[in-house]
Amino acid sequence: MGPGMEDKDLGPLISRKQQHRVQSMLAENVKGEILCGGRAPEEQGLAEGAYFLPTLIDAVDPASAIAQEEIFGPVLTVNSFVDEDEAIGLANGTQYGLLAAVWTADIARAHRLAAEIRAGQVYVNTYGAGGGVELPSGGFKKSGYGREKGYEALDTFTATKTVVVRLD
Repeated sequence: MGPGMEDKDLGPLISRKQQHRVQSMLAENVKGEILCGGRAPEEQGLAEGAYFLPTLIDAVDPASAIAQEEIFGPVLTVNSFVDEDEAIGLANGTQYGLLAAVWTADIARAHRLAAEIRAGQVYVNTYGAGGGVELPSGGFKKSGYGREKGYEALDTFTATKTVVVRLD
């Protein structure tokens, strides 16, 4: 964690206002157990910035705001499930659908789940924050605004024109 100029893996949040928003979401909405993080760092050089420690919260109520809203901070909520139907219910149980990830050694299960999850991008045994700009799909549901990425997105800003010239 540190300034991006030092090539760190985790930089600051966009502002102090966002740092306070993330902190208040945890204070008000956590129904599970915070396993790590959950606060701004106190170390010299980080305490002065809009940093927030990577946070992992276990056994979060799937209906709680922290599991339902986009946090825009380094916070991960964890839920357990018994079978595929319950996993799909958890994955699709929000108003958002930007990214999803399936972790399994069973490739048939990965395809089955990816087909059922309502998200613009589904990663299998990997995860990318936002995917590459070269990937053409954004999100589903409330994550679908401004959804297109990749070369396809340029079509919305392009006025195609054809000029035909006869040369004789």
